Amino acid sequence: MHRALAVPARRALLAELTSAAGPLEAQQLAATLGLHPTTIRHHLTALVQAGLVTVSRHPGTGRGRPKLRYAAAPAHQQLDAYRELVEILAHGYGRLGATRAGRDWGAGQPPDDAPLADRVRAAAERWGFRPEPGPDGELLLRDCPFLRTAERHPEVICAVHQGLLDALADGQHIVRLHPFSAPGVCTVTIGPVSG
Repeated sequence: MHRALAVPARRALLAELTSAAGPLEAQQLAATLGLHPTTIRHHLTALVQAGLVTVSRHPGTGRGRPKLRYAAAPAHQQLDAYRELVEILAHGYGRLGATRAGRDWGAGQPPDDAPLADRVRAAAERWGFRPEPGPDGELLLRDCPFLRTAERHPEVICAVHQGLLDALADGQHIVRLHPFSAPGVCTVTIGPVSG
């Protein structure tokens, strides 16, 4: 499954299918992504085999084979596949490598002029958390999408999240993740850069 997502075109395909209103044909995806239909079909096959995409046959209006239509797998199936990927990656990264990977990934996100606290909250939602304001101005992160793996490999999962937070920091503030500050909850604090 990790091979299926290692190719940028496949991640783009999965994103397109996830946001689509319904199943799409390979020709439609090829036109949208600017790739040859044969290349698209190759990538779709890998995503189907990984369990991230489903395929169904629909009879055409004329002669020939039924048309294949592709859709993103239901969210719970995708999440199971991502959890498997995270478990695999957790065995291959150390803390420093995971933090660097998070920073690199976060640095590639589009710029945002919103206040830092708002950007952190929005990012946490994108990552699958349920963020809530804490009593002392911190942000409480509930419902970690990788909780089981994070409990076994916090040195990797939490380090990736810290790297993502580092990438959001504005140079005047430090954004710090405090893993498992309460049962099932991580806390994010934002403070000034000291010195």
